[in-house]
Amino acid sequence: MKKEPLAEGVFHLIGERIVRGELAPGDRIRDAELARELSVSRTPVREALQRLERIGLVKMYPSRFTEVTRLTPDAVRVAHEFAGLQASVIARLACPRLAEDEIDAAVRLVARVPPTVDDPAACSQARRELVGYLAARSGNRLQQDLVDEASIALARVLRGFVVTPEHREALLRGCGEMPRALRERDADAAEHAIRMIYGVA
Repeated sequence: MKKEPLAEGVFHLIGERIVRGELAPGDRIRDAELARELSVSRTPVREALQRLERIGLVKMYPSRFTEVTRLTPDAVRVAHEFAGLQASVIARLACPRLAEDEIDAAVRLVARVPPTVDDPAACSQARRELVGYLAARSGNRLQQDLVDEASIALARVLRGFVVTPEHREALLRGCGEMPRALRERDADAAEHAIRMIYGVA
């Protein structure tokens, strides 16, 4: 396996462990131990940890250890705002490019969001799947790379994001409007609907 794909795999593996809570805030990660566990050299592990530090999931202490960062209310607020704004750009880009069968698939993903509205982790995952699907069909490689880099950090931060009663109403309304916007390839309406789903102005 080449170095870059190997480091990419380690990045996603560690990131998903943090998202699922298997590595909790304050937990220490030692690159040598992780390299032994994964049967890889320390180089791809270090590369993965450096990427995870750039997106705020870990803090590296050179020659000592790496620590999973702690979440703050401000970090959650900033992440939610960023996720909503990026999702609206993705919806605008993808909307006119979707084939008929892709629209059907996207509509099915939208339909998975409302039943999760009272379960923060499930709601975050449902929205992540919808936006991930649209991002892969946005036709913009830079946007896709940005989403891929940030999606793990956002998934971790937003896992516990509680939908307020005011946001709940907007989220459900946005989910109701999104299918029509997609079917009519109305990028303005799709962007507006996804902003409601995320509760951003």
